[in-house]
Amino acid sequence: MEPVSLALGIIPIVGGSLKAYKSIHSKLKTFRHYSREVDRVRKHFDRQRQFFLNEVHFVLRMALDDEVLVKEMVADGAHLEWYSQRLESAIVESFGDNSGALMEIVEDVRTIINDVQVALECFSCLEEVRLEDERLKDTVKRVRDRIKIAFDKSKFDKWASDLRNSNNDLCLLRKQVDELCKPRARTSVAGRGCDPRRLMHKPGHYRDARKASQALHDALCIAWSTPDAAYFRHSVRLFLETKDDDVTQVDLAISCLGQEASPGRRKLASSNGKTASSLVLENMMRVHVKSQAMDRMGAGLLTTLPDSDPNHNTKRKRRRIVRFEDDGAINCDDNMGLRISSREVNLEQTVTLDLQSTRHFCSELLSNGVYCQQNPTDKCVGYLDTCSHEKFRHSFFQCCEGVCNPNLCKADIASGALVRMDDMLAYPRNDELSVPSQLQLALRLVLAVLKFNSTSWLGECWGLQDLYFFEQGSDLTASLRTLHIGIDWSKRSPGELMEVDSAGDSRSFEDAKLVHGIRNATIYNLGVALLAIGRWTPVDSNDILHVRRMASQTCPLGSKYHEMTQKVLECDFGCGKDLSKPQLQQAIYDGIVLELESMISSLSLE
Repeated sequence: MEPVSLALGIIPIVGGSLKAYKSIHSKLKTFRHYSREVDRVRKHFDRQRQFFLNEVHFVLRMALDDEVLVKEMVADGAHLEWYSQRLESAIVESFGDNSGALMEIVEDVRTIINDVQVALECFSCLEEVRLEDERLKDTVKRVRDRIKIAFDKSKFDKWASDLRNSNNDLCLLRKQVDELCKPRARTSVAGRGCDPRRLMHKPGHYRDARKASQALHDALCIAWSTPDAAYFRHSVRLFLETKDDDVTQVDLAISCLGQEASPGRRKLASSNGKTASSLVLENMMRVHVKSQAMDRMGAGLLTTLPDSDPNHNTKRKRRRIVRFEDDGAINCDDNMGLRISSREVNLEQTVTLDLQSTRHFCSELLSNGVYCQQNPTDKCVGYLDTCSHEKFRHSFFQCCEGVCNPNLCKADIASGALVRMDDMLAYPRNDELSVPSQLQLALRLVLAVLKFNSTSWLGECWGLQDLYFFEQGSDLTASLRTLHIGIDWSKRSPGELMEVDSAGDSRSFEDAKLVHGIRNATIYNLGVALLAIGRWTPVDSNDILHVRRMASQTCPLGSKYHEMTQKVLECDFGCGKDLSKPQLQQAIYDGIVLELESMISSLSLE
């Protein structure tokens, strides 16, 4: 096709398609009250309309430097600039030999939209029964049970699928043209990974996070294994949104509950019949924990370590503070080997409360006024040390602004209901939950698996039933920001260490792994979670045939998300199946994390 003929058509067709899309959106918004089928069709078309708007935005950016003008044009298909010969020439020049393909795609979109508009004429009979001054929406509600409209949902589904394919083609073409326009850089193979987001992924980052979080888990087990703690059952919520600085930082919500009469029962109930959920909320204490390997710590002030006296925990003692000179490095304990310099003062370590030395540190913090819920401060309120394997110090802080995650600091988790993630998926997706929010949820889970896999927080056979969130009123997006792993601790018998309650028997899943060739159970379960989020429905990870059947079907979140889900389910990254290997971690980060971030960024355009 000649450039002259192209210049007469591409831009006006796009502008006309935007107007037609807007008209269809308006009509379906009214006619959706006729039946659920019509409402589902509306949702499908609304998504494709939004994808088309985003791609048009990107295409216009290639020819226009004025972002304000681009936004005005995308919002108004009747804008005068849609008839600008100058803009036509700029688009044709930008796409070059690809202008013909661009013309064919936008013509396909126009044809499909025109067919949809014609098909919607089946609702024109509603105008005949419309009362004077009555809104058409009210007319639909009034007569929907009396008038039979020949609405063929299969045709609309086919058109929505065709629009999805056209959007995917437009996206692919635009990306290829954008890449072809970039100057070719002569770089070595080792220099290809220069994406600044990729550089943020340090090779040892996830390894350090796993070690620190497992050490924190061990520290809690030991602290709650004292005789005085035996009368309590603890529920711990580990929030998935973490801070990633030089030290591993996590936010916890700890609830101290009365020990249940029968250790085998998982449901808790108090004497007045309160549920486990309400008890967890009533007895909850939020803390921010910074976990640091002791061989990396450099603090001018450090409290001494707990005595080896077996009766040490029966009485709280004031800990002695040891000071060190500039050039004098002294070992505070032969086994610890900590070299400390006063030039590296860290005030977070200037605390006298060794939580392990208390009878029950939760009660200690609350009863002695160390933990002030009314006016929280950013001072460290206590610490736990872990000496098994690698030595860690876990410093506890109150949850307050500037310390914990901002989303959690602002959240009202005490009054909101505690909801399990798989229970939430059992309900139809709320229209208020946007596609970017769904992708953000998927991204949080991928990052959580990279950080907490192979730890006691996230077992191999984990699932969405292990995840919870606190309801934040009707704001589902804000609620999902409180997503966390929920586990319970209980004492099995006198003299035993505190243990984490098991979520259930995984024998059937182990058998299924062997039969169906699951390469990595942790990654497979992540794929099941992505599948469930993409379709917003519960998915049984044990029914592997059903999972693979669902994964072979098209996904409402698009073909790219569909491909990522399949890749995760099959652990198909070309780097083996051992998640402890940096190569597989990097492949998941590059192929899943960065792709999800890119999708979120492109869909979040205003």
